[in-house]
Formats: sequence, C-alpha cells, structure tokens
Amino acid sequence: MAIDKAKILVVDDQPSNVKALRMRLSAEGHEVLEAFNGAQALEQVEQEQPDLVLLDVVMPGLDGYEVCRRIKSRQGFIPVILVTARTETESIVKGLDAGADEYVTKPFEPLELMARVRSMLRIRRMYQENAHLRREIAGTYRFENLIGQSPAMKKVYEMMEKVIDSPITVLLIGETGTGKEAFARAIHYNSPRKDQKFIATNCGALPENLLESELFGHKRGAFTGAAGDRVGLFEAAEGGTVFLDEIGEMSQAMQVRLLRVLQEREVVRVGESEPRKIDIRVIAASNRDLEVEVREGRFREDLYYRLSVFPVRLPPLRERREDIPFLADHFLQKHRDASKPALPAFTPDAIDALTRYDWPGNVRELENEVQRALVLTPDGGVIGLDLLSEKVRGPRETARSYRREGMLKEAVEGVEREMIRASFEACGGNKSRMSEQLGVSRWTLLQKMKEYGIE
Repeated sequence: MAIDKAKILVVDDQPSNVKALRMRLSAEGHEVLEAFNGAQALEQVEQEQPDLVLLDVVMPGLDGYEVCRRIKSRQGFIPVILVTARTETESIVKGLDAGADEYVTKPFEPLELMARVRSMLRIRRMYQENAHLRREIAGTYRFENLIGQSPAMKKVYEMMEKVIDSPITVLLIGETGTGKEAFARAIHYNSPRKDQKFIATNCGALPENLLESELFGHKRGAFTGAAGDRVGLFEAAEGGTVFLDEIGEMSQAMQVRLLRVLQEREVVRVGESEPRKIDIRVIAASNRDLEVEVREGRFREDLYYRLSVFPVRLPPLRERREDIPFLADHFLQKHRDASKPALPAFTPDAIDALTRYDWPGNVRELENEVQRALVLTPDGGVIGLDLLSEKVRGPRETARSYRREGMLKEAVEGVEREMIRASFEACGGNKSRMSEQLGVSRWTLLQKMKEYGIE
C-alpha cells in the first residue's frame, strides 16, 4: 500500500455524507468502499481489509463506538477516524477509549480531513513494515535456522524445546562468543510471547546507578538529570522477554533488586515507593561460573537459585568442531559481496585449519576470521590456507622421523596413512573421535580413509 493510494471504507447512515467523502477521497486517488450502517461496515472490514476507516458515530443499530470496538478487537491494525458532529469532550474521550485513532468534527474542513487521512495512512504503513520486520526476525531465530548439528548442539536444542512454552526463568551459561543472545532470541521467538517485545541489556556495560534506572525506570526529579518520568526495561517489555547478559557483573545492591523482580513480579521505579506489577519472562546469561561466584561471596545464593531454575550450557566451539565448516559457510553467505557474482569457497586445507583451531573467542571469532578472509580473497578466487590469519594456520610442525629419499608426496602420504591407521585402532573406528584426535574435519578424514583403504 502506497500512502498516495489506499483502500478507504466510509461508514455513514446518510448517503449524502458518504457521497461527499467519496468524491473528496477519489479525487486524491484512493479506492473508496461504502457502508450505511454498522453491520455493513463490519462485513466490509472482514471481506475487503481496508487500509483506513472513516466512521460516523451516530447511526441506527450499532453506533460508531461499538463498530470501532469490534474493528479494534480483530487481529491486525486498521486505523479508524471518527467523523462526528459532537464536539463535547465526553464524546471525544468515549470514542478514543473505544479505540479510535483520530477524529474530525462535522462540518469538516477538507484540508484538515485529508491531512488526518495521510497521517493515519503513514501510521498504517509503519505498522505493516514493523509487522513484516517482526516476521523476518522470528523466522531468523527459528530453531531450524540455528547453525549446528553436532551432538553437543542437539542436546542444547532438546533443552530449549522443553522450555519454550513455559514462562520459567532460563540461565544460559557459556563462554564469550558462544551466541548466548542468539539462543535467548530463539527461545523468545519460538515461545507464546513471540509477538511481544524482546529487550536485551548488558549488565556489565553500565555503572550501577545507570543500570538501575535502565532496568527499573525513574521518577522525575529522582536524581540530578532526571528531567522526566522514565519507563524501565522491565516495564517496557510487558508481556515479552528481558534478556540480562553478563548477569555475573551485577553489583550486590542490584542483585537484591533483581531478586524482588523474580520473586514478586513487580518493580519499583527509582524515586517511587509504590510497586508496579509486570508480566515478563527473564532470560539471564553469564560467561562466569556462578556457582564459584556464589562460593566466593560475589553473587547472592538466593538469586542464583532463582535464576538457575532451568540452566542451559552452550558448548564452546572447540567442543563441536564438526559444526565449524557449516558455520564458516554460513558466514560466507552472510558477509558475501553482493556485487560479486561468484561466492568463494574454502579449500580443504583451510577447512582443516579452521577445524583444528581452538577458537577462544568462539563463534564470534570465527565470524571475524571469515570476514577477514573474504576481504583478502581476489575476485573469482578461493580461500586457501594463505588467506587465514597466522594464529589459525598454526605453527608448521615437522615430523620426528621421515624418509630422506624419494618423492615428498609419497613421504607425506606414508605419514598420513600410519597416523590414520594408529588413530583408527586407538579410537576403535569411531570417526568423530578420530577426526578430533587428528585435528581434521570428518569429511577430510573419510576421504583419506577411502584413499588409503582403511576401514
């Protein structure tokens, strides 16, 4: 729907009023639908899905207030402008309480009416864009779109599926860069709260006084610089989810306040004394071992038990190496240069190097590595070992014993064959254990075993 052309429903029991509005709106290029009573109006809304409704208030049968209430009870946003001869405040308030978005009084000024129509159509377009964006976000965080099919990740998915329909608090535990916020979003966007807000904040990024105001809100004049009332994140996320990252960085005083939120489901703004009830889900995350923090007195035990109702450990990348080729390919697709027709691929040696590296920064570090390699890759080229950073390539090791005569290729193949055969015996033929022990991808291992006839 473009703002300069929309489908507008005009509702009035007086045909002359409908005709006047139709002529004005048609002159602006809009498609006009007509209804002469409340029942017809509701039928048109159901069948035609108009972009805007111009609604008379005084009609026989269903009046404009009741029609407005029923339109607003439907799913989806259709703006309603009440057109009324009543100018008393009580009538206007009644209309707005029924859900009307705007009103004009009869006899209306044509310029004023069209200005209000354009304003409502802009709001309608913003609503549609927002709804589209929310659907895209929700699709991005579907479980099937999360990258990783290793046994470690399958355990995480199983845990998440058990908790998505429950309102209980979830604690995500994992090293920096393991994707804790992505998993928190996946829980939210697959839960019954998916149509409500997801709000994330990093508890270690703000000093205590600012974090308190950020989470709980404040009253005007509560402290220097508090020029007006402010709604905190807990209130702003009403009906949705609040994600508290790096919860272990929170001060003892803030931990006490958070404990009240979890226990009582209410908040008290800074500078106020009256609590406000809230309906939210809390997902917390930490890269610290909170049990150790509790033992050493840095984290409250009672808060820990409130947060760890349902703990989920996110494995570091070194514990799910078989996912690395798939993640690397995902980041290639994500950061590719759209102006270049060909997408470069990793060579087998590069994939092996990526798989061997321990990734202390986990998924985030891998993504940065792929971005760097893409920048260095020439048009039409491939991403080989030489385009990876030195830390990922690793030191060049020399075998302790090797043949001093013959072809180099034969010598290398002999060493590979013996190492794979020894690993095969040590691991009882378990391919996953062998690939981890040898530091190569499962795909490369299977190719080498086939080449050397090791089964």
